[in-house]
Amino acid sequence: MTIAASNRLADPDGRAWLRAALKTVNAPLPVETPLEDMVDYVLSAHPDLHAAVRIAALIDEVPGPTISNLVSRRVFSYNELKAAMERIRPFGLDVTETENGRWITEMAGFEMV
Repeated sequence: MTIAASNRLADPDGRAWLRAALKTVNAPLPVETPLEDMVDYVLSAHPDLHAAVRIAALIDEVPGPTISNLVSRRVFSYNELKAAMERIRPFGLDVTETENGRWITEMAGFEMV
């Protein structure tokens, strides 16, 4: 686990919300993605296809209120989620025009960097 993942998951409520989100992300996958790995995938400047698929599922399939709780508990910011969406586009995984993708982009515009 990286230091970033450790810091992001220090809040028990944040861990619980990410665990809830990963139930959706992991549902169709043969191997579950650990909490720490998901944090690292979203924050990574250079995700691989394995990470990109999980980021796309997080943004496209997890309910908006769950994503909002992840942000309010400081697991991720809207800007970090928006950046992750952009980084997975070269893999053919464009979730920027999904309902959650548009909402994340809009919310990132209001966030202080």
